[in-house]
Amino acid sequence: MQALPQGHPPRKTNPRDHPAPGTTIVRFAKVDDGIYKGSKPKTDADFRFLRSIGIINILELRFLPMLDSAERALARKYGMGFKTIYINASPVPPSPKHVNLALLTLRDKRLHPIYFHCDIGRDRTSLIEGLYDIYFRGMSKEDAWREMKSYGFKESWTLRGLKTYFEKHAHRPPSLDAPGLPH
Repeated sequence: MQALPQGHPPRKTNPRDHPAPGTTIVRFAKVDDGIYKGSKPKTDADFRFLRSIGIINILELRFLPMLDSAERALARKYGMGFKTIYINASPVPPSPKHVNLALLTLRDKRLHPIYFHCDIGRDRTSLIEGLYDIYFRGMSKEDAWREMKSYGFKESWTLRGLKTYFEKHAHRPPSLDAPGLPH
């Protein structure tokens, strides 16, 4: 990955490329030091790749959290922690409580290196990355939106809630200024 000037996210790979031979992960990218994103890891090769880059925790952004048992078992098999956070992806915006929990989880350096994802690494994942870039990396709302779109974020009516959330929450809330969190 090519280094960019301070204040910009690291350049990412082509969203359609797999990060390593034999893996099924797409939209893989380094978001920040110790934070990676992409699609859902499904195979042993995916989990071996994540371990090879040092991932110790996985954060899943899921619409129905009770469907995570297979991934949780694979994460455990490869010695990784696993957490699911409910993020609504529908015409209804997600809960600020859940979005902020995802962002705080990513900011917790004790959990790094961490890999976060939704099913296809596109919409929920892009929302969380876009807000992370604005809140913690100083990126403009417009640049974060372009980055989200470059990774395939969809503006369909079925996902309208994600775009609505992004539009309404492009400023860092005080609840994310908890003591001990780096700014």
